[in-house]
Amino acid sequence: MKSLIKLYLIIIGVFALIFALVNLTGLLSVADIQHYLQQIQNASRTTIFVVVFLLLASDVFLSVPTIFIVTYAGHILGFPLGLTASTLGMLMSGTIAYILCRWSGKKALKLLIKKQEEIDEVNSLFHKMGFSMLLIARALPMLPEATCCLSGMMRFNFLKFLFYYLLGTIPYALVLTYLGSISTGKNMTPAISGIVGVYAILYLLWYFKLRKIEH
Repeated sequence: MKSLIKLYLIIIGVFALIFALVNLTGLLSVADIQHYLQQIQNASRTTIFVVVFLLLASDVFLSVPTIFIVTYAGHILGFPLGLTASTLGMLMSGTIAYILCRWSGKKALKLLIKKQEEIDEVNSLFHKMGFSMLLIARALPMLPEATCCLSGMMRFNFLKFLFYYLLGTIPYALVLTYLGSISTGKNMTPAISGIVGVYAILYLLWYFKLRKIEH
């Protein structure tokens, strides 16, 4: 279990570093994303849809604030369209992470974990619990990307990966885009409440899942 947690922490650390560098260099800050989305809210729905999709799809490279973009997508696109754009964008990001780590995963794994028995243990453990990890991966920022990367590294079945990833992603997108859609510029309480509530529920599920594994 310690080796799996170590892998998670290393991968999350990489994404956190990317996020910090992107913000410190001014390449794409949270404020920039918020300003840009506000600027294009009068553009065509197709344009906004594509922008939301591309922002979320780039998450694996830029570590964008997913929860904010998903909620705002519901706010400016409306519920059905915001849900579709958000789900497709997050699916693309997760798929890219999976494929990249499947291609380079073996070498990276051997660099991070020296002992073969520990690699075998991590592989076995992830294949047993990978489906539940994908379901509740959105409990914390950068956890979904780390779980997708681990799925690729451990060569988790691709179709199963897509199924469980979507099973965890769609309810998340559904709740946030809906709450975003019923929020207004003057009253963002539903969206803010939804963000706090979604994170609280998923975090508790993640916490109890880890405790169950440890015991």
